[in-house]
Amino acid sequence: MPVQLSYPGVYIEELPSGVRTITGVATSVAAFAGSAPRGPINNAQHLFSFADYERRFGGLAVDSEMGYAVRQFFQNGGTEAYVVRIVKDASTASKTLQNATPIDVLKVQALDEGAAGNGIEVRVDHLTINPGSSFNITFIRASDGRAERYENLSMNSMDARYALDQVNAVSQLVKLSRMVGQSALDGLAAGTSRSANLADVTTLLDANHNEFRVSVNNLPPVKVLIALPADIAGGTATQRLDSLCGAIQTKVRAQANSQLAYQNFTCGRPATTQTILMTSGVGGEFSSVRVLPGQKSNASAALKLGSEAGGVEVDAVGAIRPVPVPDPATLTSDTFGANDLDALPDATHTGLRISLDGNSDVIDIGDALAVGGNLADKLSDMAARIQAAVRARKPGDPAYRNFTCAVAGSTLVLATGTRGAASSIAVSASPLNSIASQLHLLAGSLTTQPVNVTLQGGSETAYAAADIYAAFIADRDTRKGLYALEAVDLFNILCLPGITDAGVLMDAAAYCEERRAFFVIDSPPMAVDPQQMVATVSGTALPKSDHAAVYYPWIYIADPLKNGKLRLSAPCGTVAGLYARTDGDRGVWKAPAGTEASLIGVQALNYQLNDRENGSLNPLGVNCLRSFPVYGAVSWGARTLRGADQMTSEYKYVPVRRLALFLEESLYRGTQWVVFEPNDEPLWAQIRLNLGAFMNSLFRQGAFQGKTPREAYLVKCDRETTTQDDINRGVVNILVAFAPLKPAEFVVIRIQQLAGQIQV
Repeated sequence: MPVQLSYPGVYIEELPSGVRTITGVATSVAAFAGSAPRGPINNAQHLFSFADYERRFGGLAVDSEMGYAVRQFFQNGGTEAYVVRIVKDASTASKTLQNATPIDVLKVQALDEGAAGNGIEVRVDHLTINPGSSFNITFIRASDGRAERYENLSMNSMDARYALDQVNAVSQLVKLSRMVGQSALDGLAAGTSRSANLADVTTLLDANHNEFRVSVNNLPPVKVLIALPADIAGGTATQRLDSLCGAIQTKVRAQANSQLAYQNFTCGRPATTQTILMTSGVGGEFSSVRVLPGQKSNASAALKLGSEAGGVEVDAVGAIRPVPVPDPATLTSDTFGANDLDALPDATHTGLRISLDGNSDVIDIGDALAVGGNLADKLSDMAARIQAAVRARKPGDPAYRNFTCAVAGSTLVLATGTRGAASSIAVSASPLNSIASQLHLLAGSLTTQPVNVTLQGGSETAYAAADIYAAFIADRDTRKGLYALEAVDLFNILCLPGITDAGVLMDAAAYCEERRAFFVIDSPPMAVDPQQMVATVSGTALPKSDHAAVYYPWIYIADPLKNGKLRLSAPCGTVAGLYARTDGDRGVWKAPAGTEASLIGVQALNYQLNDRENGSLNPLGVNCLRSFPVYGAVSWGARTLRGADQMTSEYKYVPVRRLALFLEESLYRGTQWVVFEPNDEPLWAQIRLNLGAFMNSLFRQGAFQGKTPREAYLVKCDRETTTQDDINRGVVNILVAFAPLKPAEFVVIRIQQLAGQIQV
């Protein structure tokens, strides 16, 4: 639109040139469908190397022809592919995790349907920055060593570390579902923040330590400024702590600003303790209390409030987080008698040898007598001393750093700090002053080794011969089977490795015609000799489509799973890779055949054809794979399945059909801008300009016959192609014609003798 001319001066306008560059589409994006060891089912995956296939689908498998075909595709020059895993029936492996109650709180499901999900190990621990509320979860797939760990997760859906958001967004192994209903979430108890045990607050607070902030239910924090000494009045340490708790509650509520969580906020001292307990005034999923450092004279550290200062903050959702799994390896002592610890430890009974996860160390718990007025107190003292001594021994080793020793009835329970089948614990007598026997950790003790928690219940049924059609040509509306490719924007070559069912081939060929793709078909494996192949191609087993080509015979390649032993494999993946290599080297208009069309990785052919046998198959439209001295295995045919001489098809040759598909797809995508443009001569001129430029670039690359552009192609869009009636109906007609290159399939050399120097 021209600018408004309002002031004297120079105005600049940019005028459109009408040039809209048409870019040719890719010509060798392959699509494969078949069975695989693992991976998503009925979901096309975009791959750029065989390594991608190994990561997503598990690599080669003896019973999967597709894996070998994909490997051959990339080995022969392919660069881009989509792969669809197909099975008949499948269920998903899963595991439900529980909280301490116990009730089901979190369901873990494998991303890949079928048996591939079985055995994914799940580990949960509470060794987080907020151990009262959050958790860590780890997933391990032993088959390929893949491991994923997610730390400091919350069951609060509004939390930035919400477990489902953190795992489901990135995991390549599993997905999570929360099992707790809304009514249960609404009924969760209020979140709390509790300090560690405190000394007399008069020794903790002063003018430089009298401020902190409190955030309740993730609301903006309020500042608590402690007035000294007024807020810590009282004659005893307990009375002064009670006074402080009351002052904190009053100051927070005074800043409630109509927020119920602050209006009903409480702060008190639990009976028989010297701690501060803050509680949110509103329960439910989002209930929490956070103590934050003061902006100037911070007192949170002095009062041990907040997880970083030694306090414990328990959100409401802490009650529904999964318990740690699997259990650690444990050692339970034999039962203690009432008087067993009356005179222990002593100068000659202070040490024991403990082995955690295979590492052995001697610890010393000291010769001071067990403290307490009864057996329970003395056992608690022993447990605390053993735990402290072990943890101090190797604080950098998780097995030692997280080691625990607890009292269970009249026994001691020792547990390694690691979890899973690899964790272990053992106790033996120390070389000197051993107390292991007196602590009943030898005779009569019980060792429990944990069992890994894994996903189970995944199953699948591979398609049998009778099920192939139902598996591949499934419900198109739900995009299953072959129709999972509906989600793919563009593919040019379709391969169904080893699939020779006539019904599947017919429907797949029709789908290729619809998607402007080319179908590379494997010859039936039972058609071993040429006579059998002649009978096959002469009947109704193969689709008579110019969008498809069949290759015979099958090939032998080295099998990495059997130390290089030759394996009979379908040729379609190898041929598709050859198509891609030829397209890149010469162009889609070059026939993928000849002495330069070598089949990389092919060590032998299932049948060694001679010229006469080749001559019986070529006129019927069968592309033969041959082995020649020096050249090795090569593709020696370039006809479509309408390439039989009797059919006289204009798309007899593979490169002619694939060039036409390339032009159709490129022009279809490159002329979208024409829609809704004014339908008159200026538009037609633009169309001729842009399409002519595209066709001329192909002509200069040698894609067409002819010495001049006029002989090679035609772009026509004018009053002759688009009449007034067409214009009235909103139609613009474009005629694009091209003179294709035909392969020199038969080379005839005529030789004769010269008659000599005879003058007539």
